[in-house]
Amino acid sequence: MSRAERAVRVLKFGGTCLAGREGRLRAVEHCRRELLEGCRLVVVVSAMGRLDDPYATDTLLGLVHDPLPWEKAAILACGEILSATVMADMLRMASVDAVAMTGWSAGLRTDGENCDTSIESIDPANILARLEDCDCAVIAGFQGLGRDGKISTLGRGGSDITAAALAVALGAEELQLYKTVDSVYTADPERVPSAQRIERISSEDLRQMAWQGARVVHPSASEITGDAGIQMDIRDHSTGSRVTSIVPYTLRKGKYISGVAAGPEVVRFDIRDQGDDPLHVFYSRVFGAVAAAGISMDMFSVLDRRMLFTVAVGDERDVIAVLKGLGIRHTTLSPCVKVSIVGAGMHGLRGVMARFSEALNSGSIDMLQTVDSHATISALVRLEQRDDALRALHEEFIEE
Repeated sequence: MSRAERAVRVLKFGGTCLAGREGRLRAVEHCRRELLEGCRLVVVVSAMGRLDDPYATDTLLGLVHDPLPWEKAAILACGEILSATVMADMLRMASVDAVAMTGWSAGLRTDGENCDTSIESIDPANILARLEDCDCAVIAGFQGLGRDGKISTLGRGGSDITAAALAVALGAEELQLYKTVDSVYTADPERVPSAQRIERISSEDLRQMAWQGARVVHPSASEITGDAGIQMDIRDHSTGSRVTSIVPYTLRKGKYISGVAAGPEVVRFDIRDQGDDPLHVFYSRVFGAVAAAGISMDMFSVLDRRMLFTVAVGDERDVIAVLKGLGIRHTTLSPCVKVSIVGAGMHGLRGVMARFSEALNSGSIDMLQTVDSHATISALVRLEQRDDALRALHEEFIEE
């Protein structure tokens, strides 16, 4: 079989996997093991380490005081470029024919937002050309080239997205995400000691768990691979073993709930309009003004002339300023968090909300607000009740 006929596998290594020399050597061995199976490799890397590590993204950003947007994107991209260069060099030292590539030389084009961009297209021709001459292309994740020809970055978790998008563009047979975790769990083990390992989970449930606060895989990465039918595995970097497989659809041991999760701290706004405007004018005016300020809202509820919604704690002052400018009175409640159960298998089942509310009631936990979708049921609770809520829901739906 010629080199061009070999299947492509995409491997992604996170920053904590590559923080030290020992971790980088382990990544090299994982790559060598895969190559022994006769495939070609595309390796996507994050910046080496986290804050205070010398080449981590946050450390590099700390070198500048007030960069222009495109300058900020450029310096943010440097960590991944360094990481790709170092990784390619170490692979060659281990007798693997490898070459480093930036995101833009790998064909990633973005919508042009400097530091929170989205991938618009990928032309894999340059990667495939390199793979005709070598066994491994090491790609700097998290970055691409905008419409204006300037560097842009994808935001937190962007290397997961890069790896998933490349896997689809290259028609890869498999995507492996190496993490410094020993599994995806049914809940955060630090908050729910009885959390269980998940060996198989559907791409939809993993995506929903990520959106609701679980921080193992970026939700967009799960969505991209799930839609394309790409096999994705999460692997333990310390051993290289598969710890969780992401499949098109599965019920975990016959259960319809895959896990529970909690989001970040939020502020709830409670607005009661006393004006005479039609309801549609009132809602449109408030929601439109907050959105125009670039603030993301969640957990919307409207009832006659009362509306409720949540925003991130850091956006509270900006929302207050917007409402003041509109002459609208409000009250706030904080800090709060959204706790959720996740499982596409619950769709259409009766009594799930009753069990959800009873579980929280048994722990004397107040539901301040609720929202649901085909794959989630969520409640807003006070921050101090978050862990109790997670444990109560986990006991009800996972440990049954």
